[in-house]
Amino acid sequence: MSSKFIHSIKVPRLYKESSKIVKKVLLDGASFKTLVFQNSHPNVQGIYALVSETLHHSKELENIIDKTKILIENPRFDPWLARVLITELLWGKKDFRSEAKPILTVFSYKEKLQQAVLQNPNADVDPCDNKKVKLPRYVRINTLLTSIDDALEAFYYDGWNLLPRCDTYSSHLKAISNIGCIDFIQDFHMSEVFVFPPGTQFYNHPGYINGKLLLQDKASCLSAFLLNPEPDSEILDMCAAPGMKTTHLAAIINNSGKIYAVEMSGNRYKTLCDFVSHTNAKCVETIQADALTISPEQYLNIKYILVDPSCSGSGMSRIEIRKPSQANLSERLRKLQSLQSMMLCYALLRFPNVKKVVYSTCSIYPEENECVVDEALKKVGDAFTLVNLKKKMKNEWHNFGSSGYNFKGEKCLYAVPQKDLCSGFFVAVFKRKSQKQNPDEVKENYDFQIVEVQNSRDKSEESYVTEESQSYCRKKAKKRKLCTEDYRDANDEEKNNENSNIKSEKVKKKKNKRNAQE
Repeated sequence: MSSKFIHSIKVPRLYKESSKIVKKVLLDGASFKTLVFQNSHPNVQGIYALVSETLHHSKELENIIDKTKILIENPRFDPWLARVLITELLWGKKDFRSEAKPILTVFSYKEKLQQAVLQNPNADVDPCDNKKVKLPRYVRINTLLTSIDDALEAFYYDGWNLLPRCDTYSSHLKAISNIGCIDFIQDFHMSEVFVFPPGTQFYNHPGYINGKLLLQDKASCLSAFLLNPEPDSEILDMCAAPGMKTTHLAAIINNSGKIYAVEMSGNRYKTLCDFVSHTNAKCVETIQADALTISPEQYLNIKYILVDPSCSGSGMSRIEIRKPSQANLSERLRKLQSLQSMMLCYALLRFPNVKKVVYSTCSIYPEENECVVDEALKKVGDAFTLVNLKKKMKNEWHNFGSSGYNFKGEKCLYAVPQKDLCSGFFVAVFKRKSQKQNPDEVKENYDFQIVEVQNSRDKSEESYVTEESQSYCRKKAKKRKLCTEDYRDANDEEKNNENSNIKSEKVKKKKNKRNAQE
């Protein structure tokens, strides 16, 4: 093989962008989700699928590359691009529509690559393969644009068979597990959510294109469902992009009230604005700002707050980092936990008129969940209490938080892919206590705590979470036998719909616009 590359034909951008993301995820521990959706490539969904598959096979790729000596014999071959192209050849489309030199090189090794795979039938592709759950497709009806009855009628004319709604959550899960290829069923808890067989495609469905049908996992719907704001109220969504939960809240109050949707990132803010407009969420006012700068002086009447901050994403089907070292994982969780605690405490302490606050993550790590709740309860004193979600769900839910914390962890809710057939998720609901407090004492406590929040924000190297609390939570995390391998690979079909659906819709609009111009 020649060691010289002739770049007369460029490698398709899909592969180049994917290789850059794979490199940053595996070498720098960067966030898979953030990198993919900050990308300006029109085929974000394709990049997501290819990067996910490459990361999924990363350990096997190391063995294949070593055995075939493809990088040794082609020293100028970008090793990260090689991983992506090999993945496409072996587990993806299995063909290329390009004659770029790197692609021809990989194709020339096709037999050797396939032989290397056969020689490692027991390769440890992923520790979750034997536990993988194929999740169903969840569809939320956007009641701001259509009614549930009209959606049902449309599904009926599409040829779908509606199964009867179940009497218990257990029977509902059984029905989902055995759902037929033409069947669908209304969700047990949320009437606006419907469940379809795994892998059902809606990207070309007229209802999806016009915003009437939203592909949102059930777990993601729980935050707005449990916040359950009253009509005509004011709501703050502190981490709003891409807008799924924001627009769900808008549907719950039927555009009767006001929702302030905050997002700091420029790219994500634009996505949020586009999605809010697309779904007819007229009551939403988008704000590009750091959520920790939103003050009650500007938003005096906020009664409900949703805090769904950045997290490890360990409960989702995506793969953030394959088998990170314990030291790297612990450090990452420490930083995330500190930011999460800051945001939750800010919501609880900075808005004296707020009645209810929901804290949620798509993580299964207690460091980001029970430990953050524990820290917040210490700082807010007697101002708030946790809502018992077991009672709230009328005992029709199976998985809750751990016992043994300074509060009753069982009051918090977990969604577990293997058991609840949706993405991994955590939700805690804070409710202001009814008893009156001394206004001067409340103000003094608020002022003191907010100074602490801002000081910690300014000193990014320091942790907002006390060392005592971190140590306590680490011990509880060991007792709680939860790990990424148990929940992370729930379903490759979902591919984190919240963002990819929005990007896919934007691609369609661009194509239609180009066709119209031609």
